[in-house]
Amino acid sequence: MGLFDMLGIGGTKEERDVRAIAKMQKKVLEKFGPPENRQGAIEELGEMKSTAAVEALLMRFTIRVDPGITDDEEKHRALDLIVDADEAALPALKKFIATRDEISWPLQALADLVPEFEVVNVLIETLKKAAVEYARVPEKKVLLLHALAHHRSGEAVSAALPFLEDMDDDVVIAAAQAIAAQAHPAARKGEAAAAANADADPAASGKAAPGADGSALANSAKPDSVEQAAIEAAAVAGREPLILALVRAHEQKNARTTEALAGHLADAGWDVKGFAPKVEAALPEGYKLDNKARIARKVQA
Repeated sequence: MGLFDMLGIGGTKEERDVRAIAKMQKKVLEKFGPPENRQGAIEELGEMKSTAAVEALLMRFTIRVDPGITDDEEKHRALDLIVDADEAALPALKKFIATRDEISWPLQALADLVPEFEVVNVLIETLKKAAVEYARVPEKKVLLLHALAHHRSGEAVSAALPFLEDMDDDVVIAAAQAIAAQAHPAARKGEAAAAANADADPAASGKAAPGADGSALANSAKPDSVEQAAIEAAAVAGREPLILALVRAHEQKNARTTEALAGHLADAGWDVKGFAPKVEAALPEGYKLDNKARIARKVQA
């Protein structure tokens, strides 16, 4: 080993970069001490615009520092720098989302960098992984399901269904929301508006149009009637499991989950034919069955 190597300044450029990134990542993770040290390291990593530097920047989302305003400012800055790294950030982002729990900020970065269908792909693949793996904390599943509820996809219901049987109430409620959103009239209205905008100016967003690669997950910005029929058919597959989850929550005397699932079924507009007596018995005070056996909210006097 030469003198420069002993001092940490020798080797190839790649080797020097690895050492520099490791040093800056250590500073990024220092919760105590002068905040300028963290902030300086964040800026230096952002200037590198490499996948390895983004991996280090992403670690800033794994800690919280005081005061809260400083924490938010630093995370916003890290988010901006990750987005500035453009395509170099994608491998690090996808790996982080797949393997870490602190995914709220990284999901925002991903949405800023790729078309909608790619975001949905990542959400669904990560949910499939989460469905078969032990989760130390339920928050990640909740975040993924909440994010999925903002999109329509032919695979959304199948990805969310396993979580209707989760042990955590928040996960069950988030899964119900994601499933119901696939049939929610508001979602269809948003879809039509997005399709109209795409027809008027496909390049308006500055991103490739969702579905440009033929992905079956292209959804709310794709006005193809065959695709929409597939989404509708897939959405209906969530009807019966969601009804059964409502009945199960009632039988378990879980008032919070029963109330939430009743609301999501009302939003979905699905009827409960074949289950009407059990559903009617399970409905919270503020709900009723209408003359088409659909759950409806009671009008307040």
